[in-house]
Amino acid sequence: MALCGITYRCGHTDTVEIKGINWFGRRKKKAAWYGTIDCPACRAAKVRRELNSLPALEGSDEQVARAADIREKMMELLEMLDETQEDHDGRAESGATEERTELADRTSAWLKAQASASWWVDHQEPVHAILDAQEALRGQGD
Repeated sequence: MALCGITYRCGHTDTVEIKGINWFGRRKKKAAWYGTIDCPACRAAKVRRELNSLPALEGSDEQVARAADIREKMMELLEMLDETQEDHDGRAESGATEERTELADRTSAWLKAQASASWWVDHQEPVHAILDAQEALRGQGD
C-alpha cells in the first residue's frame, strides 16, 4: 500500500492510496492509469449533466425516487466504462472488436432512453440491466 500523488486527465491533482504488492511496477502503472481518467468530482459533474438530458422517469412517486438513484449509479458506471475504453487503441488492447464496441454504445444509448421507473427498479443490478438491454436490442433486429 502506498500513497501516490497523481494528476487526473482533467488537470486536478490528488493523493490516492494504491493497494497491493508492487510487482512488475503495478503501482506505477496504476498511478499512470489515473492520468487517463477524470477526477471523481469532474466525473460526477458529467453524470449530473447527462442525467439532466435524460427523459423524465414515469411511475409512482416512490418508484421514481428509487429509480432515479438506480439510474444515476448506472450512468456513473457507464461513464467509467466508457472513460476507460475511450480511445480506439485502448479498446483494441482489451480485445474489443469494433462490433463489440458498437454493441456497447448501442446498449448505453438504449439504457439512457429508458423512462419507466419500474424498469429501473426491476433492473437494479447493472449486469442484469445491461444483459436485458442487449436482449431487447437483439429483439429489435440487431
